Amino acid sequence: MQSRTRGFVFHVIRYSDSSAIVKIYTENYGLKSYLVKGLYSKKSKLRSALFSNMNMLELIVNHRENRGLNFIGEAIICKNIQLITDDMSRSAVLMFINELLYKCIKEEEPNQNIFSFIETTLDSLSNSEIPIPLFHLLFMLRLTKFLGFAPALSKVSDGGYFDMEEGIFLDSEPLHRYYISGQSALLLEKLQLSDFNSLKEIVFSVEIRNDLLDRLIEFYRLHIPEMGEMKTVRVLHEILS
Repeated sequence: MQSRTRGFVFHVIRYSDSSAIVKIYTENYGLKSYLVKGLYSKKSKLRSALFSNMNMLELIVNHRENRGLNFIGEAIICKNIQLITDDMSRSAVLMFINELLYKCIKEEEPNQNIFSFIETTLDSLSNSEIPIPLFHLLFMLRLTKFLGFAPALSKVSDGGYFDMEEGIFLDSEPLHRYYISGQSALLLEKLQLSDFNSLKEIVFSVEIRNDLLDRLIEFYRLHIPEMGEMKTVRVLHEILS
């Protein structure tokens, strides 16, 4: 049966010479795979540019619960993210967000809270008044809430220790190597107490930002062992330096 839903494009895999399998996180059905026949043929009514990563689409789909691959009948873009894609720094952050979501969200059940969070994130990333250097770090922290391992909100002094196994701040060094300390821990503390609109008030060096990014990826891997390598990290290090 045909139904209408919105969705974010997470990943596209070419399938045969002209078709593609598209992973889309939908509002009504969660993460689903859709076969788009003839997408790369000249006669296709659906253009491949529609399925650029993180495009938000309005979809009419043929959806059956017990089918691994469903089909897309119609698709139009319902949110313009051109400001993001036209800006090198914002585009790099978008690539990172896309990769992180694709690696971490596997559920095939709808979750309105996650969907709304992604939509709000893209709105904030499209806002030219919101600075970019810390955006991806705050996104990572906020996403942990939906993945089930959000850090406990704490206020610590400069030089505190964040225990990545337990997700809490400590006054002394843990008895294992999975912790964040020094200025990186201080930045983590400040980000916990912030939102996207207040990022302009937080200023740290590129070295500290990069260190916290690497440590947060390690934090994710502790809780999602199958996450694997994040290929967009190198791009972020280069463009946001």
